[in-house]
Amino acid sequence: MTQQNTVIEYPTGLSSIPFASFLQIEKYSYDEAQKTVAKEFNDALGSFNRSKISDLVRTGSNALAVAYGSGEPGKTTVNDIDTYRTEDRQVTEKTGFFGRKTRTKTVKGDKININQEGIDPNIVVQLADGTKKTVGQLLKEKQDKINRKNKGLMSSLCNLPLPNEFQYKYGADWSNEFKLGTLALAADEAGKFAGVATAGGIIGGGLDFLGQKLTQGSQIGKISGVIDPTKIIQGAVGGIKTAADPFKINSPLNPKNVAGLAGLAPNENSIQFFERMQGREFSFRFELASRNKQESNRVIEIIEWFKRGMHPNSKSGRGSAVMLTFPDVFVLTPKFVQCDADGRPTGNAIQHPMMPRTKLCALTGLTVNTTPFGQLQTVFDGTVPMVTMELMFKETTKLTRVDMEGSSYSENRNSALISVGKFKAGKTSEGGFVADKNAQHTGEVSF
Repeated sequence: MTQQNTVIEYPTGLSSIPFASFLQIEKYSYDEAQKTVAKEFNDALGSFNRSKISDLVRTGSNALAVAYGSGEPGKTTVNDIDTYRTEDRQVTEKTGFFGRKTRTKTVKGDKININQEGIDPNIVVQLADGTKKTVGQLLKEKQDKINRKNKGLMSSLCNLPLPNEFQYKYGADWSNEFKLGTLALAADEAGKFAGVATAGGIIGGGLDFLGQKLTQGSQIGKISGVIDPTKIIQGAVGGIKTAADPFKINSPLNPKNVAGLAGLAPNENSIQFFERMQGREFSFRFELASRNKQESNRVIEIIEWFKRGMHPNSKSGRGSAVMLTFPDVFVLTPKFVQCDADGRPTGNAIQHPMMPRTKLCALTGLTVNTTPFGQLQTVFDGTVPMVTMELMFKETTKLTRVDMEGSSYSENRNSALISVGKFKAGKTSEGGFVADKNAQHTGEVSF
């Protein structure tokens, strides 16, 4: 999709109404967003799209799509879409000795492409169903289809009134739990911890030594035919357990439960480590009312604009394609029409104070309610005068602090590098992000 300077607005003229608050929604094809918008991000997605790796990946994926019949097969085949045959013609030729006889035969028309520069619009072509049309007629029909398709639906911007409820939140996962347990004792009383560890080692070593001896005795007993001492010990332990818990209702008698009887609980001394930021999600509910046929068509157009944008496509234009392209992505920016003391707009709308803009977002949900009052209401032409539209967006990348500190990307910049040894500050090999540390906060929410 090629970005165009067309805007869908509801109501018309929204962005020029004094003191108006509205939501500006920019739509990009996924590939275009990677090459332009995402390139400006100071994150992994931006780094990938600025690198040569992205070109290799795109080349490989395009080759894979073509192999599965899902990619653009090339100029020749694409041009065949507008290739037709001129109408068949009757040709008379002489036959027999000295051309005394004649016969008439049908000759298939020549292949022509109606997009060819300077082509005669009066040439008659024959369609697959046998009907005949002139090149001029076909070109007009094609342009009409393009106009209908591009009428708003291929717009790059959509302005909608800011909904009555606008909430946004940030979430951070601190779920990476690390348990120090008894190791915390080493930090407070290293000597006591060493004593406990030493005693534990002695006890463990003694039990291990006893186990080895019992095992050796077991082998001797088997060889000499005497009773196995290991089995004697195991039987004795089993008898004690049975006598102490004949109905098997006791809990395990371990150090944790013994401490619990005394009203004590082991301290895990756990620490929560930061793990990741949560992706932001945005949900909006718009009430779209139409007062006339023009506004009704605009409401339908807006719904269609979002509906098409959230669905995947195929490069080959076939619904049976094996490989699909990603749906479009969006950038959301709350806007405010700033005015002077007399209420006249002072220029282009600014980003709304205290309301953040977003990075690239995917449209994950679209709900349209044609019966918001619990009953169906239509006007004379069958259109619904009042509908509600709910949109759910999810950001495709997660934020870091550098996103909010005003850093900007430049292809070629004298970066403020820190000198190390013989290396001095100078120009970087490629662009980079530089934030003006001396710049004061403008009071505008960034992301």
